[in-house]
Amino acid sequence: MERNFTNENFEGFLRQNADGLRMRPSDKVWKGISRNLNRKRRRFGFALVACLLIATGTGYYFNQHSTTGNKLSNIQPATSISNLSTYMAAGKPSGSHPAQQPLHQPAIKHTAGNSLTASNSKTNNPVSNAAEIPAITETAGMNTVPEFQPGIVDSYVEGQQQPDNTAETKLATQDLYPQTIESVVNLYKSRKKKYSTQLYFTPSVSYRRLSNNLENVVTHKPDFGFEIGYTVKRPVSKTVKLRAGLQFNVLRYDIKTYNSSTEVATIRLNARNRTESVSTPTNYNNISGYKSNWLQNFYFQVSAPVGLELKLRGDDKVQFGIASTLQPTYILGDRAYLISTDYKNYAEVPKLIRHMNVNTSLETFVAYSTGHLQWQVGPQVRYQLFSSFVRKYPVKENLFDFGLKVGISVNK
Repeated sequence: MERNFTNENFEGFLRQNADGLRMRPSDKVWKGISRNLNRKRRRFGFALVACLLIATGTGYYFNQHSTTGNKLSNIQPATSISNLSTYMAAGKPSGSHPAQQPLHQPAIKHTAGNSLTASNSKTNNPVSNAAEIPAITETAGMNTVPEFQPGIVDSYVEGQQQPDNTAETKLATQDLYPQTIESVVNLYKSRKKKYSTQLYFTPSVSYRRLSNNLENVVTHKPDFGFEIGYTVKRPVSKTVKLRAGLQFNVLRYDIKTYNSSTEVATIRLNARNRTESVSTPTNYNNISGYKSNWLQNFYFQVSAPVGLELKLRGDDKVQFGIASTLQPTYILGDRAYLISTDYKNYAEVPKLIRHMNVNTSLETFVAYSTGHLQWQVGPQVRYQLFSSFVRKYPVKENLFDFGLKVGISVNK
């Protein structure tokens, strides 16, 4: 069977059947095409307007500068050296300068009888006054001197005393020659702040010292506390600084006792000419009980340390020194257990706590500068001068703590 079907016939068949087919896009497609074309037209319009504005501004700028340059080039000097020499040859005294003549100067004429005549010229325009310097003429056989107009000259007549412009010369010299690096550094040092500040934190261990030989009667142990404060320093010499600031302290120590049934703790007080005592119920016995326990005495203080700091040796990078302060102290809060007169019980009696006290501190430190910061680290001991309790209470307690003080300050 013969096959008459070729590629040409197949393409013609497809063309014949596709001629009647049309693909019509939706209205949404046509709107999108129209929107895209309009956007391109708007962008072109905006770009054209921007170019026109830039071109107009540039042309106006160069036009203004060219006009200013032309005006400056047209200014001519008001006089010349030849006019000045002619004026001096006419008999003007050598001790004065033509530029020093007053603006309102009369015209002077020499007559045949060697008599002088003067006429005043007055005007209200200061510019015209500067230009209207009188003409000096000579008659009866003498040559006529041309009119002279004052101008700026760079030299003075020999023998003439120059004006005293030392201050103006110094000012101009300072403008032309700025300060040296050394002068700028010295100026900066002179304006450097004399005060420095420091923020510090001191973890510590608190102890207490008791009177009346109570060390063998009671059992206590130290506990951890801390100190945080802010101080201001002012140098009074190269090695000594004054200190003043504000700080908070937390002091704690533990007391061994026993839980017991309720008992009455009696504390006899030292009163003048009378017997005074305080009695209060308690469940803590110092000798025996059904369960051992540890009581914690706690003090929260605020103080204002004032003292001195001494640099023993070092440079701007590393320093070693000692410091000492006196610290008026106020007790903000406390929880203290006091032992009874018979040393048998512990009880809380808040009215027997002293709220005003004085502490002192001694420390050694090493200061090290790292960039804009200065670190200061060293051991510190702090001691309480007066007892924690009022004078009526027969037991005396002095607190002291050891800590490692870490301070940080900003280098100026």
